[in-house]
Formats: sequence, C-alpha cells, structure tokens
Amino acid sequence: PSVEDRELQQKLNEIVKQESSAIDRARAFSFIITDAEGNVMVARGVAPELDAKIDNLDTTKVNADEKISLTEDEKTLLAATLARMREKNPPREISMLLEDRQLKGYVYYGDADPSEMVHLPFVITDTAGVPQKWQIWDDVVIADNATVQERERARIFVQNAPASSMIVTTPESHNGYFYYESKPYYGLVVPFMVPFVLLVFGVVCFLVYQRIKSYEHSAIWGGLAKETAHQLGTPISSLLAWAELLHERSRETGDATLAELSESMQSDLERLQKTTARFGMIGTQPPLTEVNMAEIFQEVEAYFEKRLPHISRRVEIQLMLHEAPPVRANAQLLHWVFENLIRNSLDAMDKADGWVQIEPTHDKRHNDVVIRYADNGSGIDRENQRKIFEPGMSTKTHGWGLGLTVVQRIIREYHHGSIRMVKTSPEGTTFEIRLPVA
Repeated sequence: PSVEDRELQQKLNEIVKQESSAIDRARAFSFIITDAEGNVMVARGVAPELDAKIDNLDTTKVNADEKISLTEDEKTLLAATLARMREKNPPREISMLLEDRQLKGYVYYGDADPSEMVHLPFVITDTAGVPQKWQIWDDVVIADNATVQERERARIFVQNAPASSMIVTTPESHNGYFYYESKPYYGLVVPFMVPFVLLVFGVVCFLVYQRIKSYEHSAIWGGLAKETAHQLGTPISSLLAWAELLHERSRETGDATLAELSESMQSDLERLQKTTARFGMIGTQPPLTEVNMAEIFQEVEAYFEKRLPHISRRVEIQLMLHEAPPVRANAQLLHWVFENLIRNSLDAMDKADGWVQIEPTHDKRHNDVVIRYADNGSGIDRENQRKIFEPGMSTKTHGWGLGLTVVQRIIREYHHGSIRMVKTSPEGTTFEIRLPVA
C-alpha cells in the first residue's frame, strides 16, 4: 500500500472526532477539565461552538493573528458553567498526560510494491530541509558518510517527493480538575411531548370552535327574539286600545257580557305584552332587584290554576316552601323560567293524576338558593338528554325548541346561576336550579 494512505487515515480520524462531538452534544452529561491553575483544557456539553473552539486553542503559536482566543461572552459563559458545576458537584482532582510536541524534521517518501516495503525510498531532513539520512536505491546512507553525488541525489528526491512532519512528543503527568453536571435530557421527552402538545392544541381549537358556534346560536336566537318582540309591540298596543274602547262601551250600554269579554281580552293582551317584553330582554342585561322566590312561585301557581282545569288530565302544582333568603334577579324573567318548565311538564304528562313539585332550600355552604323542580311526566329519551338545552331541540311537532334554551340562558347568563337535569325516567324528571343569594 502507498504511504499516502496516511491521508485517508487522517480523514477518518476527523470524521470520528466529528461524530464523537455530536454524541457528546446529545448527551445529558456535560463536563469541563481544567489544569491545576484553573485554565480550561477540555469542555463538552457547554455549547457546541465553544467546545470546538476550546479544542482548537493553541497557546504555543507566537503570531497573534494565528492564535484562537475566547471572547468575553464565552469567558463569562465558562465561568458561570464552572460555578454551577462546582455548586452541584464538588470537582474531582485527576492526573493526566500532556504531550510536549516538538518538530524535529521532515520525512520525504516514495512508493514501493507491497512485497518490497523494506526497500521503501525515503529521506529524513532537519527542520531546514537538509537531508540527514536516506534510502533511495541501496542501503541506508547517513549524511556524514555520503558522497557529493549521494547528497545531490537526496536533495533532488526531496524536491519531488511528498513530505510528512516528524514530531517528537514527550508526555508528562499533570494534575487537573474534573467538573461535571447532569442535565435533563429533553431528547427523550420530546417524542412524547410533541403528540401531547398537538393533542392539547387540537382540543383547545375544538373548544374555541364550539364556543364560537354557541355564541353564534345565542346571537341568532337573541336577535330573533328581540325582533319578534319589536314587531309584536305595535299591534299589541293597538289591540289594548281597542279592548279599552270596548270596555268603555260596555259601561255606557250596561252590557255585562261585553264587559266580561273586554276584560278577558285586556287581561290576555296584557299577558301577551308582558311576554313580548320578556323576549325584548333577551340579548341585553335586564335590571336586577331583590326577589323573594316564594312570591314568584305563588304567582306562577295562581297563573296556572286558571288554566289547569281546561286540560284533559288532572295536574296539581305542589309548592314545598322553606325559609330561604332573597335572590338578586329579574322577577319577569324568573316567571318565564318556571312557566316554561311547567309547560314542558304538562306536555310530557302521560298519567291521569299528574303533579309538579317546586321546593326551594338554602345552601349555606355555597350561599345559594337551591330550587328542586320535579314532575311525574314521561321523562326524556336517552338520545335527547344531552341536547335538551340546545336551540331548536323539540320533541313536539310544532315546537320551536326554545323553552329550555331560554331557561338556561336566563339562569346562567343573566342571573349567574346554574341549571342541570338531576335525573329522568319514565316516572318523571327532576331539575336543580341554583341562584346566588342577594
């Protein structure tokens, strides 16, 4: 083999060094080796560029332009790293071999057949390039014993042959210190963290999308309710005026039947006007005052007592009143809440003797008024239980699906309370409503 194969070996050494440096950077372990005076000689895992720069430091170079020196920032980083390592783990004293490399001359060489490597031509010179020993064709020749022709032949060989430095090393033992620290190896965690982060991001995006869709639904239904109330306001006011005229005419003529009809019309129109006023509150923040819930329940009971005899089955509204503090609420909207709940109960009633129970209590721990609303209707189907508060969800042929949606919005958004379905079965349904105490 050619002696020039040494160049290939040098390239292989460089590749191995690069690979080992990459492995060092990936490790969760970093260290610094200093001499006895504290000068950094080797660094691994501090910073890739700084580690490589320390490897290439050469304090033996005299020319300032050729020297590699550390910047102030790099010196600060090294000092901070050493201080951190010293705090975590006490440095260990070590012994190491340092080579004093000295250039003694050059070796000029040629090629030879593998079977005749013993006859490899070479010339050894001093640092000035003057041949000192050589073997070109015959035996080894020393300059002191060579003829003029032999010296000239060696000089010509030097001019034409490749050269390699001849370096003498004198290893010596020195003391130093080994600083180290273990760092968290995020490379092991990242493969598991990336799917987790993507999952969290996906969940957040889905929740934001759901929230936006919910706001869109609320805005649509709120706008529809306000527009409906606005459109109905004028004809209802006109009908009230006509009912008042009929009532005046009944007084003038003394017609008792006309008086009764005009009073009933006026009562229903006032009720309709109150309903449109409720719709007009949807989408705005209604005024809140201290409200006694017992009075609300009694008024709702009185309202339905006039209408219950006209339905095909017997239904009883049972008020189980307990002492409870007032809540800060809008009385008209709370009327609407329980009217909607009772209407739903009446529509779902499939038993000859039906009942609706309303029971308020005081939760002193959370300072809430807790209202238990229950009926013995047919219950809610399993496939509809998760959708009962969604706009448009109705099991009735001509239903709007706004009853429980309005109830939830009034309780949660306007009164900062909560409503949830506690249980449902063919024997009935129970809701729990919580309202903060005033």
